[in-house]
Amino acid sequence: MPEEIITDDLDRDQELILAVYSFYTKESDHSYLQYTAACAIFYYLTQKGYFDYNLNELLVYDYKESRRYIWEAKKFMKDINVLRDHDYLIRARSRSKTYRDINAHQCSGAGHVHIEEKRKSSKDFNELCEEVRQVLSTDRGELYDVRLKDNGPVLANKRGGEKYVSYAPIKGFLKDLCPAEKDDKDAGDDCVGEKYEPFFI
Repeated sequence: MPEEIITDDLDRDQELILAVYSFYTKESDHSYLQYTAACAIFYYLTQKGYFDYNLNELLVYDYKESRRYIWEAKKFMKDINVLRDHDYLIRARSRSKTYRDINAHQCSGAGHVHIEEKRKSSKDFNELCEEVRQVLSTDRGELYDVRLKDNGPVLANKRGGEKYVSYAPIKGFLKDLCPAEKDDKDAGDDCVGEKYEPFFI
């Protein structure tokens, strides 16, 4: 069976995903972005209109040492795999305290070169990258970190060990099966029901 030929053509979503990974990670620095945190970032950017992913697709995945429903659109998962197939993203796995695999990715050297060339060759793409970076940054231009809090992820920034100087919850990313069934209250947006499409790894 012949090998699958991988072209250099990436779609707009894949290019922008790679750009965001290039903001946060670098192969030469050995820096990685945990997959759960990455999902939270791209969910947030989808809410902001930068991606057209389905916000109602969920995945059972590890979140702070427990299995929870988190967001992961099928198209997003496919886009990550395309970037890995091009060797633009490098995946690493480690073990958690409860012996579960934790996935993380970094932008490879080739990925950084690709994004730099794309930004130089396309004024529109360069402006889009600057806009998205600004959305993910404080008013001083410092990139937010993703903090996985018990009730959901937040974009946060600390300066010099101080308290958070910027703090924005990513609402809707984390879902429970149905908290209303536990305490006889309306479940509201936190209940996974008919409108969601859970799938599994």
